[in-house]
Amino acid sequence: MSKESNRPVRQELMLGLIYPAVLGTILFQLLETFAHLLRGQYPLNAIVWIKCVLLIISIGFYVSDYLYILFTKRYYWWFFLFDIVFLITLYATVIAIDVDNPISLPHNRVILVCYLIFLLLYLFWDGYEFATLPRGKERNFYRSVVFWELSWLFVIGVFAIKTWSWNNNLLISILTIIILSSVTLWFGLLVSRMREFI
Repeated sequence: MSKESNRPVRQELMLGLIYPAVLGTILFQLLETFAHLLRGQYPLNAIVWIKCVLLIISIGFYVSDYLYILFTKRYYWWFFLFDIVFLITLYATVIAIDVDNPISLPHNRVILVCYLIFLLLYLFWDGYEFATLPRGKERNFYRSVVFWELSWLFVIGVFAIKTWSWNNNLLISILTIIILSSVTLWFGLLVSRMREFI
């Protein structure tokens, strides 16, 4: 391991302090929920399962984002600002999941808007990388990332709009889980490909 990092201070600050603090808080909340379940303080019903699954998906998504930042070679000052917004949307997602309330379903529309914000900002981030890189493997990688972002912005956007006319919150929750788990899985696969460029 090298003694000095080539990363800018803002990237080190994000990776070493800010991101782990927020993710740690959310992991603690998940563990606390599981502790309530084990002690019988929360009923083991479909609502609690939906909320736990959504929380796990969100943690997986933002761990992938953390790795994405870790593997990013160029980290401009505005990337740092985007990461602050990402963490705010992460925390808003967790609040919207509302894990501590075992009676009502999560606020799916808020969760979907948070993911839309995330993907839109990342589209600017990766679109810039794609536009400024010379031809080659790394540029092709960013082309696939931009395709992922555009595809899921469309899917989540259409779904979010459709949910405003639906009254079945259980169905919305189940479809939200399916969509967000697909987004997260694809993101994880992209991040695993990104390692070849560091």
